[in-house]
Amino acid sequence: MRARALHRLFSWTAGAALAAAAAAAPGEAPGAPADELLARLKSPVPAERVEAVRGLAEKGAMAHSAPLAGLLKDSDPLVREAAHDALWMIWMRSGDAEVDALMRRGVMWMQQDLHDKAIETFSEMIALKPRFAEAWNKRATALYMAKRYKESIADCGKTLALNPYHFGALFGLGLNYIGLKDWEGAISAFRRTLQVLPHSEAAKRYIEAIERVLAESRKKL
Repeated sequence: MRARALHRLFSWTAGAALAAAAAAAPGEAPGAPADELLARLKSPVPAERVEAVRGLAEKGAMAHSAPLAGLLKDSDPLVREAAHDALWMIWMRSGDAEVDALMRRGVMWMQQDLHDKAIETFSEMIALKPRFAEAWNKRATALYMAKRYKESIADCGKTLALNPYHFGALFGLGLNYIGLKDWEGAISAFRRTLQVLPHSEAAKRYIEAIERVLAESRKKL
C-alpha cells in the first residue's frame, strides 16, 4: 500500500486545489449567486450540472457539502468528477489567512516526508480552528504516513464528526485498519466510503482483496 498513490482520496494538497480552480472554465457564470447554482444542480442537462458545480467550487461553503455529495452518485462521470473536486476545494477553505499558511506549510512537510513537522504544524491548525474539519483530516494523513495508525483513526473520527461527507477520511480509516491488520475494520470503512463515493474503484478493489485474504484464511482453519 503506497500512501502517495492514494493521496488524492485521503488528502488533497493546497496546490492541487488551486490547480482545479484554475482549470474551471471561464463561462461558469461567476456572478451567479449560490442559491441559483444550487437550483441548477438539478438540471436534466449534465453540462449544466457541471457548470453549477464548478460555480459552487469557487463560492460554496461547508453548508453546500450535502447537495454536492449527492452528485457523487450522479449518472454522468463528468458531474461526479466535478462534484468530487468541488468538495475538496470547499473543504480546503478555512477562511483564516493564518490557518491557510499553516496548511501550506504542513503540506510541504508531508511532501518532503517530514512527518513529525507536518503533524506539529497541523496540530497548530487544530488549536487555532478546532472546527475546521480539514485540519483534522490533514493531521490524520500525516499520522498515517508516520504509521501512527491508532492516532490517525482518532483524527479521522474527528474529521467525520465535523464533516460526515468526507470520503477521504472514510477511505483513510480503511488504510489505517489495514496498517493495523484489522481486516474487518478495513472492509467496514471501505464500505462506508462506497456509501458516499459509490464509484470509488480503489475502495472496491480493497474490499475484494481483503475478502479474498479472509476467505483463504478460513480455508486453512
